[in-house]
Amino acid sequence: MINFKNVLKNFSDEQKMFFVFLLINIILFSAVGMIRLVLPTDSLEGIYWGSLHDFGTPKHPPFAGWITYIVYSIFKSDFSIYLLCQTTITVGAFYVYKLAKFFLNDTLSMLSVILLEGCWAYTYVTSYYGFNPDVVLLCILPIITYYCYRAVVENKFSDWIKLGIIIGIAFLNKYQTALVVLPLLIWAVMFHREIFKSKRFYMSIAIAFVIFLPHLLWLIKYDFFPLLYFEEELSSDSWLAHITAPLKFLVVQLSAIAGSLAIFTLLKLKQKSKYALNFKLNEKTWFILLVGLFPFIIHMIMGFCAGGTMRPRWGFEFLYMTGIMLFYFIPVKEISKEDFKFVLKLSYAAVFIIFTVMTILFGVEKNYRSRYPVTQIYNDLTKAWTEKYNTPLKYIGGYIEWTLPLTIYSSTHPDCILDTNGYPNPWIDEQDLKKSGLIIMDRHLWELEEHFKKACPYLDENYKIEPVEYKFTVKNALNQQREYSIYYAIIPPMKH
Repeated sequence: MINFKNVLKNFSDEQKMFFVFLLINIILFSAVGMIRLVLPTDSLEGIYWGSLHDFGTPKHPPFAGWITYIVYSIFKSDFSIYLLCQTTITVGAFYVYKLAKFFLNDTLSMLSVILLEGCWAYTYVTSYYGFNPDVVLLCILPIITYYCYRAVVENKFSDWIKLGIIIGIAFLNKYQTALVVLPLLIWAVMFHREIFKSKRFYMSIAIAFVIFLPHLLWLIKYDFFPLLYFEEELSSDSWLAHITAPLKFLVVQLSAIAGSLAIFTLLKLKQKSKYALNFKLNEKTWFILLVGLFPFIIHMIMGFCAGGTMRPRWGFEFLYMTGIMLFYFIPVKEISKEDFKFVLKLSYAAVFIIFTVMTILFGVEKNYRSRYPVTQIYNDLTKAWTEKYNTPLKYIGGYIEWTLPLTIYSSTHPDCILDTNGYPNPWIDEQDLKKSGLIIMDRHLWELEEHFKKACPYLDENYKIEPVEYKFTVKNALNQQREYSIYYAIIPPMKH
């Protein structure tokens, strides 16, 4: 049995403060999401896709969905998803600390993590996006980077095995993992070509490939459909977007780390130290530069070439090197205990500000995404259905932000036909759908028509739906209201 008193005795005062700081983060930013009445759409998608037990989804590989579904099935609580999300982020932060110790002393390694508190991407994602593949990457990319450096430099058999497993899981979560694996390979080619003659290196690749293989077979079966989703996100008809898209992406990434830069600057001012840069191009310097900058350079190039939507959160998972880069390339004086406490206080101030702003925003907003009246809408729709048919409402279709909450939170959990722009919804039995009928819903009439055609390809082209306008009210924590108007149409069960 572990004697925690003896364990704590081995920790320095700074380490104790560091772990308390991480614990407070988990508690606060897990709790703030509970102001919402429904989980973020990404988490609802994960629960539903995970429940299908498939090796892929219309947008991403399946890993994040599996984890979301498993946790939600066990605890059946929204809080469990927020806690999962923040715990995942914290595990990633701990591996940033372990990674930093290859390049910095223990105190600076802790500060390189604490500094990330000024990066709001590490906190707001919990309650705004919930648990999704991007959050998984916030954890898994630092782990990959840590084990890659250790495996290459120390060449331990166990590290190569761990690296293969974690890379396989990472690719089973999101393809963007390649943007960290590629710079790691470039670094290995530059400084450690001997690993390419090692059986351990190829064993690691084989392990990763075996883990990813079921999803690869799934991709082949469904014509690599998730890649089409990514292509649609990037495509654009505007020539100006080729310039504005990467610039906007860069500005948002810089704004995300603005708090970290501010805390670091205040530390430098307190120490009254000059901004002397350390750019000795050695092995460690190249490692940090490649891992820290390569993903953003590639994103900028992609944005310039494609000119489409550059979602800011695509870059957030690569910000984990921020603190390491600052302390490595802009050295500070020796950190005293007072200096450590100074940075910690600033980071606690950032925690308080971000937590307060998020609490206020989620409390006063009247947004259907966070305060969707599931029970009212579900009861009204099922009443409209049962007035016409004796069978239960088994299927719903349309825009996922309207339909998924009904699928996850309702008592009967009707199957959801997702709006995936042509994706075949392989988990839906078309014959059973035809026999059971469904309700289609969306905010606009023309979108309702689009979803109807995709959900019911078995119907004649001339079949006309009968849209019904439906209004509902969203209330915030102050009982202020906002009315939404949506449309739904009932597609009756077909006898033949």
